[in-house]
Amino acid sequence: MLQRRHAAFLLGPVLACGTSSSDQAGGESDSFYCRPEQSMPYADGIPYLGVHADAGNSDVVACQSADNFDQRWHALTGMGLAQPNTFSPDGLVTYATTTHPDPEGCRLWALDTATGDVRWCQSFPPSIGQGAVEVDEAGHLYFTVGDTMVSLTADGDSRWSTSFSTGGEMDAPWGLHFTPDGHIATVTTGGVVHLVDRVDGTSLSSLSIAEEWGFVAPESLDISGELDLLSLLPQAVQDNVVEVWGEGGEGDESFSLAGFLGAGGFVDNTLGVDASGRLYIIGGGPDEAHGALVQVRVGGTPQAPTLKAGWAATTIGGSATSPSISADGRFVVIGDGSTTAAILSSSASDARVRVADIHACDENTDTDPDPGLCAFAFEEALERGPLPGSPAILPDGTVIFYEFSLDFAFGPARRDMVALGPDGVLWELALPGDLDWNSVITVTDTHIIGTASRVTLSEESLLGLHFPVQTEDYLVLLDREDGHLVRTIPIADDSSATVTIGPDGALYVGVYGLLSVLSIEDRPELGLVRLDPVAD
Repeated sequence: MLQRRHAAFLLGPVLACGTSSSDQAGGESDSFYCRPEQSMPYADGIPYLGVHADAGNSDVVACQSADNFDQRWHALTGMGLAQPNTFSPDGLVTYATTTHPDPEGCRLWALDTATGDVRWCQSFPPSIGQGAVEVDEAGHLYFTVGDTMVSLTADGDSRWSTSFSTGGEMDAPWGLHFTPDGHIATVTTGGVVHLVDRVDGTSLSSLSIAEEWGFVAPESLDISGELDLLSLLPQAVQDNVVEVWGEGGEGDESFSLAGFLGAGGFVDNTLGVDASGRLYIIGGGPDEAHGALVQVRVGGTPQAPTLKAGWAATTIGGSATSPSISADGRFVVIGDGSTTAAILSSSASDARVRVADIHACDENTDTDPDPGLCAFAFEEALERGPLPGSPAILPDGTVIFYEFSLDFAFGPARRDMVALGPDGVLWELALPGDLDWNSVITVTDTHIIGTASRVTLSEESLLGLHFPVQTEDYLVLLDREDGHLVRTIPIADDSSATVTIGPDGALYVGVYGLLSVLSIEDRPELGLVRLDPVAD
C-alpha cells in the first residue's frame, strides 16, 4: 500500500449534519441527515445539486457521512446512469437520466426516494444521459438534450425549451449550472457560452470562446465513420451493448469509442461557476495540439447581464474533466493531457493534475506576466494516464483525485487515490486486493466515497486493451483525513458517475456498468441503488 500522511491536511467545516430523532425526507427515525446551507436558486438543505455536487464542480459536500450502509432498494435495473441523480427541494423525489435500449423508452425518471418506485418518466433522445437534472428552489427541472435546454415542472409538464443551434448547424449544450444571480449557465460543443433566463429560457447573453480568443478545437481521433466498432467487439460484449443501448449500439452518442478517445467538439465538458458567478470552461486552445482553460466574467446587472473574456491558461491537450472550483472561489483544478495517444498508451502519456490560483491570476501576480494569461500554481504528474473524471477540491486548495486506466495490466499496484496540496502530495493510496477505483469521487466531512472493481482479464483485446472476463464491484468509503480504507460494500455493477448523498444521509449509486458491459461473462444489471446509513 502506498500511503503518505501530511499534518496540514485539515477537515472542512461541518454545517447541518448529524443524527435526528424524527423522520427525515425519505428516511427513518434516528437516521443520519445531511442538510447543508445552499444559496438560491438552489433549494436550501439539499446536499447534492447537479453534476459534481455543486455549481463549482467541487465534488465536496459539507456533511458528515456514516461509516456503514445497507442496501434499501435497487431501481431502474437495465438502465445505465452516466451522471448522478439529483433531488426535489423536499428530498422526497430523486431525478435520474439513463440509457434505454428502446428508442422510444423512458430516459428521464422521477423516483420516490423512500421506495424507489417510479412517480413518472418521459422519453427523450439518448443524449439526455450525458447530463444531470438540476432543480431550483421552486422544484422546476432543467436539463440539456441534443441541441436543446429543457425545463419541466415537478410533475413533468413542459415549461419551455430553447435550441442553441444556428444556421442549421448543430450546437449542443454540455449540461448546465445555476449562477448566483439565478440564471442558467451553459456552454455548447462549439464553445459558445450562454446565460439563460430560468423563467422562459431566453438567452440573456452569449460569448464565443473561439471568436473572443481566436482558439481552435483540439485535435481528435474520429473513427466513427471508418470502423464498424460493434463488429470488432467479442460477441458477448456485442450482446451486452445491444442489451443496454439497443440495436445500433456505438452509433448512439451514449456509447461512442471515438467520443471517449477525444473525438468531441470544441468543448465536451460541463462548465463551472465560482462563488462570484464567474464561469470556467475547458476546451479548444491556441492550436490543435493545445487546449485552454478560460475564465468568463459576468458584468452588467442581474436583469441585463453581459459576458466578457477573463484570462486563459494553456493546457497540454484535451481534457476528460470539467473544471473544479473550491467553494470559496480561490482555486480551480483540471485534469490535463487527455489526448488520444495518452488514453491508448498510459505509459507514454504526459497527463497531469493542474491547479490555478484564481486570485493570483485575477490580480496578475501569477508567474506569467501577461494579464490575459494564467500560469498554473502547482501540478502533479499522473501515473496511469489522463484523469477519467474531475478531481475534488477543498477550500484550502487540497485536491483529491483518483487514477484509473482501461489498461488494467498496466501498473495494477500503482496508486488509486491521491491528496495533493500546494506543497506536494499529502498522501496517496493503492487500494488493497487488486481493487481499481472507477467512479468520480464525493468528499464529505468524514469520507471519500466512490466505487471500485476487481477485474479479471480475458485474452481478448481491442486496440491493445484486454476485455474483462468478469468484475467484482464495490461501494468504497475512505477516511477523508488520511485516505485509509474504512469500508467496502458489494454493489451490482461498476459505476462512473458520482455517488450522491441525500438530505437523510442515504447514498445513491448510479450504476453505468461500463466494465460489466465490456466483460465476457458478466451481464450488466445497471440501475440506481439506495443505501441507508447504519449506526455502528
